[in-house]
Amino acid sequence: MFILLSIETIYSVETGISFIKRGIWAAPGSSAFLDWLWSTSLIGDDGKRYWFDGALLVLKLENVDTCTWDLCTESGKVRQDPNSVYKIADFIGGKRSRKDPLPGGTHKVTRTGEKVVVEIGCIKVVCNKDHSWNIVINDAEKNFSADIRHKPVCHGPLWYGREKPSYLTQHSVTYGYNCSGAVEGVLTIDGKEIRVKGAGIRERYIAVDSSAAEIGGWEDWGWFHFDEAFGSVYDFRLGMKDQVITLVDENKNLPAGKLDIQHHEWAHMPQFGGFIPTVYKIKIETEAGTLDITAHAATARTWGVTGKCPDNPVATIHWDIVEGTFTGMDGKIKELHNGYGDMSIRQWRAYPSLIPPIDLNIGMNKEEKFTTL
Repeated sequence: MFILLSIETIYSVETGISFIKRGIWAAPGSSAFLDWLWSTSLIGDDGKRYWFDGALLVLKLENVDTCTWDLCTESGKVRQDPNSVYKIADFIGGKRSRKDPLPGGTHKVTRTGEKVVVEIGCIKVVCNKDHSWNIVINDAEKNFSADIRHKPVCHGPLWYGREKPSYLTQHSVTYGYNCSGAVEGVLTIDGKEIRVKGAGIRERYIAVDSSAAEIGGWEDWGWFHFDEAFGSVYDFRLGMKDQVITLVDENKNLPAGKLDIQHHEWAHMPQFGGFIPTVYKIKIETEAGTLDITAHAATARTWGVTGKCPDNPVATIHWDIVEGTFTGMDGKIKELHNGYGDMSIRQWRAYPSLIPPIDLNIGMNKEEKFTTL
């Protein structure tokens, strides 16, 4: 049986179990990859920074449902290797996480009044009628719980595959959205309750192929959030680009424009098995003006779904210093305040054996070796 849901229904209901995207039919349960994902940068009432990410994943081809969360509470550092010309990113401290692959069909999707609740393992995502999410985690084994709320500030998300399917390759077809917004709530770590506030992005991702690793090429996909402007970006160097900016005071949503992402201050991250940029410079030109962002990495984490280690690993680079300006068409420059954000990357390493391992005894746990989608 096939069913038909509108674009508006997808955004409000958020389950993505079955849907149509302007003429693309999907049978219930037929999507190979579904996710409910979030990535946040938060400041606690204790004055510390918390980077908190996670996802619920339904992988039909592997017959696996997965719940995963990651919390980082310490900034790392970039240091010069005394025996080399390149630098090393020490981004291993202050982390705790869970990744539970469970049997397919474990996930639960229930409707209660005007809410849709998605559950896998210790994680529950509540999708509300006002387009906000509540993310609730109770993980007694890790001595961690969370109850945070993500809500868009204004306007809608960055859609992909809405007007037509989003093709990364002929077989890697995706649909969904990224939505930047404000975040607040409570994290409880080892019994200590910390009230947090900040910003983050959430994603609904539906794909016909559960693995995009073989697409190759470099990918950047991330988000930024200032008091005056926020949005998200996607740059697949061998193909498509997507970006959206929302200007808060002007109440303008600018989904189109020219995107340029530059990578600076590269450093080798042993857990990643390659080099990562530790400084980003991003420029987005729109019909209303130009946004310029400079962001500095504080820490990073590797992640993935399949547990395999090909030559194109995936990581999220968390920023702590995010500065920006918006230059209007009249030449006036507006300084942006209270910047948050991060960038996830997929790197194509054409020479995995050329550079030998460096300092692999610095405390990297066996399970910290990179995985990928």
